[in-house]
Amino acid sequence: MPSSPFDGPPPDLLPRKNRLAIVTLVTGLTGLVPFAVGFGVAALVQIARRGEAGKGMAVGGLAASALWLVAWSLAVVLAIGSLFSPDRDDAGHIRGSGKVFIATLRVGDCFTGFSGSTGDRLVTALPCRRPHDGEVAAKTRLVDGPYPGERETLRQATDACHKRLTWVRKSRHSDDLELYSLQPDKRAWRDGDREVLCILRYTGPGMLTTPLSATVDGSTRTLAELVPGDCFGKWNNASSVQRRVACTTPHWVQIFAVHVLPAEPFPGRKAVERKAGIACAKSRKTIFKGRRGPEDYSFVYPLKDDWDDGHRKIACLAESVRAPMRRSILPR
Repeated sequence: MPSSPFDGPPPDLLPRKNRLAIVTLVTGLTGLVPFAVGFGVAALVQIARRGEAGKGMAVGGLAASALWLVAWSLAVVLAIGSLFSPDRDDAGHIRGSGKVFIATLRVGDCFTGFSGSTGDRLVTALPCRRPHDGEVAAKTRLVDGPYPGERETLRQATDACHKRLTWVRKSRHSDDLELYSLQPDKRAWRDGDREVLCILRYTGPGMLTTPLSATVDGSTRTLAELVPGDCFGKWNNASSVQRRVACTTPHWVQIFAVHVLPAEPFPGRKAVERKAGIACAKSRKTIFKGRRGPEDYSFVYPLKDDWDDGHRKIACLAESVRAPMRRSILPR
């Protein structure tokens, strides 16, 4: 039987497509999530009330919006995660650059963007071979106990960092390095945090392109490192480090004895100087008894800052006045 033009429902009786459903699909696919959600809810309400078509389109737009939300959430999680964990190679060295919280860095990590304010906690971490002006030089812990207050916590943290960073005096950049400490506040202390981050900020010309450990002169010695037999050129009283030389080369000074004073509160500079003089005079008589001693002798002793850092060593110096020595003068 031939088909009739009247077979099936008349065109004007077919359900109309809901316009908001169409808009929902478009905005959902293009990532306009807030609009897609609003239009989608309204479209589903209208479709149920009016019997219109387009439910699949509305649901599809909402599903696309959900996928966009998942993608955005993942991106946010990755971004936040990078702030807590810099990108590192298998050896643990930073290999890229990116914003991180300074407290997440390890000893030896380099960075830029630290202004010197302890409230400036977000920096750009990067490999130490790239230009930078900051390095995490040490981490230490404060002793347990009641929270000592902001000022006292800062003092204790600074002292702790000084004790850990005596090697910095031997860096060729020591005069251009500023020390900062990041210590726990009252809330962190209450949560059991006692960690102190010791930061060195370079303020000299240009930028650093190596770790600070690579700028340390291995031939220099601090007072705490002096040992009997060490030989030196002209002694520089203005410097906290001295350059050691081989005793078979021309030199003017040799350490002939060292003494460590008892642990006690700093007795004052004059008292330490007096004790150093007595100790070195006694050592001179004992060591050079019956043989030729130095033309002159002197001594170096710790000042209050050294004492507070735990260094109480006295070094006795044998000095030549008229011509440099060319061998050790200590008895074999």
